[in-house]
Amino acid sequence: MRQCEPALNISESASLERGYRRLLAFYPRWFRRESEDEILAVLMACAQDEQTRPSFEATSDLLKGAARMRLRPRPGQPRAVFAAVRLMCLGALAELGALLTIIVTAASVAAAGARSHPASVHTAGLHILADLILVPAAIAAWLLLARGVSRRSDPARIGLAAFFGLITMNMLAMLSAGFAHDATAAFAAGAVVWLISFVSLALVFTPASNRYFRRVATPTAHPAG
Repeated sequence: MRQCEPALNISESASLERGYRRLLAFYPRWFRRESEDEILAVLMACAQDEQTRPSFEATSDLLKGAARMRLRPRPGQPRAVFAAVRLMCLGALAELGALLTIIVTAASVAAAGARSHPASVHTAGLHILADLILVPAAIAAWLLLARGVSRRSDPARIGLAAFFGLITMNMLAMLSAGFAHDATAAFAAGAVVWLISFVSLALVFTPASNRYFRRVATPTAHPAG
């Protein structure tokens, strides 16, 4: 970047700085921690006279830069871990899609269940109600686990493994309750969620991911006494 001379008074500078900080907030935390002050200093030095907000060009450049940074791993992070985090965020969206599918198809599923399995109508209704309660919790779990894996938390990987087990158990319960036949759309949405969780789990336990999460510092050699 070119060197610029400051040309703003205090009030204009404060307003412009707030605008730039709001845009820089779109960048990953690790990048802001390392480079935010330096970038902000250059942006402020290059501001025009009486400028109180970021220009359209600067706003566009900063947002495009933030998008690029969000689409690549942080330094030292294996691509498998980066891909797993993105898949886990996609898992949250898939859970939301499954929830909407359950809500939209609840009446038709209940009717189909009443025709094909009259004795299990009550059980199917309870299963739908449980899904309506548990799916929002699953969305929150996806996001929390994604955050933990992104922050190199090994317990988050263990949590993901347990979460995968719960999703698998739910899929088996849907099969045993006849949902694969009576609630095809909901079962398909659940299958997508299961696949995402399986691939995410596989990615966070690759050899590169294991080294990333369990890297141990080389012990310092002590001189002989």
